[in-house]
Amino acid sequence: MAKPTYRDATLMLQLAQWQATLNLQEALNWMWSDQFVADFEEFTKKYPWGSEESGRGATICEVFEMLGTLHKHGLFNEDLLFDWLAVFAIWERIKGYALGVRQLAGNPQYYENFEALAAANVAYDVRSTRRSGAAKRAKK
Repeated sequence: MAKPTYRDATLMLQLAQWQATLNLQEALNWMWSDQFVADFEEFTKKYPWGSEESGRGATICEVFEMLGTLHKHGLFNEDLLFDWLAVFAIWERIKGYALGVRQLAGNPQYYENFEALAAANVAYDVRSTRRSGAAKRAKK
């Protein structure tokens, strides 16, 4: 992928501002807390639809679905994106909720770009590890 540009950085900053207006960091902090329930059935029992916590889950998934859509269409520099966010870790934590919503809605497209972005994050990390290992061996 091409080296990130100032335009890429501007987009990243705009997305960070948008995430701040949605209180994404608060939602992520909650997701990483002991209050979060990873199992969808248990989640919906503890946090019914319309609850603040259910809204937090939706916010997280919708933000990362949007980022996944941008990535899918080549509109966000991958080096910049995966240096900024640990998407796979976030997906792993909230995937029970995301897949439960997908199944409940009967729509296989729900959060598919978020899931694909997490897979791309893993593939990127593997490529980056190979590149950095090759660079270290070349210096020897």
